[in-house]
Amino acid sequence: MMLFHMANVRAAQSVLVHMAAGGVGIAATQLCQTVKDVTVFGTASASKHEAIKEGGVTHPIDYRTTDYVEEIRKISPKGVDVVLDPLGGSDTQKGFNLLKPMGTLIMYGSANRLSGQKKNLLAVAKTWYNQFSINALSLMHANKAVCGFHLGYLDDFDLTAQVMNVLLELYAQGKIKPRIDSTYHFEQVSRCMSRMQERHNIGKVVLLPEPKPEEDQKESQKDDKNEEDQKNEDPKEEAKQEDAVKPEES
Repeated sequence: MMLFHMANVRAAQSVLVHMAAGGVGIAATQLCQTVKDVTVFGTASASKHEAIKEGGVTHPIDYRTTDYVEEIRKISPKGVDVVLDPLGGSDTQKGFNLLKPMGTLIMYGSANRLSGQKKNLLAVAKTWYNQFSINALSLMHANKAVCGFHLGYLDDFDLTAQVMNVLLELYAQGKIKPRIDSTYHFEQVSRCMSRMQERHNIGKVVLLPEPKPEEDQKESQKDDKNEEDQKNEDPKEEAKQEDAVKPEES
């Protein structure tokens, strides 16, 4: 819906996909590949670049060590045609500035409010303070479009059904395929959430409704205990180890 109903992506255009190694990012990249000669700029940590490049990202960018705006400008001085923005805050302004004339920015999330495994109040305040705002007259002068998308508030069920039919047809043709990063049972939901919040996943993380097999449960409990033991390692023992290392370091 964002790419084709709002942005109307066409041949030879360029798209910026943030969090390109996540489930939405991979889906967006695959859908871009259904249109001829679309260039995809994708932000992700360096360890995920090989995977997203194999998946269709033309130019992977490490957002942790480089300024993605500068990197895009080096390759495409005029900017991009479409920005998919799940970040919010100051990144929305950056995305808007990156748009070519007649370009479209679509905001569909506010991930900058999240820091680590939970919502960070300071990050929320900073994101709110830096939130992008523009008036209609400025949009007219800029020759750009800004859209918002939230599937949870979309009550056009006919449109949703129509889009699902298109997606199923693309899947049947082998043009799109969801990438599954990992699967977890319901009792492992905290692990599942941690994997996503710490941004370790490449693709979708799936929760399985059926109970976990007993053997796997025992193995999982053993792993959990080992992790807990490592976290609660005796501080005195750690100090001894550090002292033992110091003479060698000097």
